[in-house]
Amino acid sequence: MARTSVTNLGPGVLEIGTTGTEIDVSCYVNNVMITSDKDAEDDRTMLCGDVLPGAVTYTYSLTGNMDSDHENGAGSFFALTQANPGSQYDFSFTPNTEEGTTAAGKLTVDPLDFGADEMGQPLQSDFEFSIVGKPTYTYGTGVAADEAEMEEQPA
Repeated sequence: MARTSVTNLGPGVLEIGTTGTEIDVSCYVNNVMITSDKDAEDDRTMLCGDVLPGAVTYTYSLTGNMDSDHENGAGSFFALTQANPGSQYDFSFTPNTEEGTTAAGKLTVDPLDFGADEMGQPLQSDFEFSIVGKPTYTYGTGVAADEAEMEEQPA
């Protein structure tokens, strides 16, 4: 299949929490992605010469960087991660609302960092939240950036 378009990150949505009470952190996120890590056991060669493949498992994470929302007080995502480390929450991540593909599932939150690397810089935190099982993807039908926009992107 020939490539005719590209989807850029944003504008998008990242919501964490139960439907109706989720925290929308979209306007605090600098970058975000779902990553996978493969763990493959060694293959085993049997006396007869047959090779039995090792088991393969994948673990998924939601990773990125975000500005702190602690100024929102007890209802902030920062406060939720500090008060409930190791707790599991539903999430929904749509990298580009126009294109519409969404990943959803359950993740385990860890406390966000508090501070910055340099004086005068925004308070930010890198994060890596484990996803329970495999995320569920709902594929969009929107149109991504067209080919002309692709050509304008720096290589």
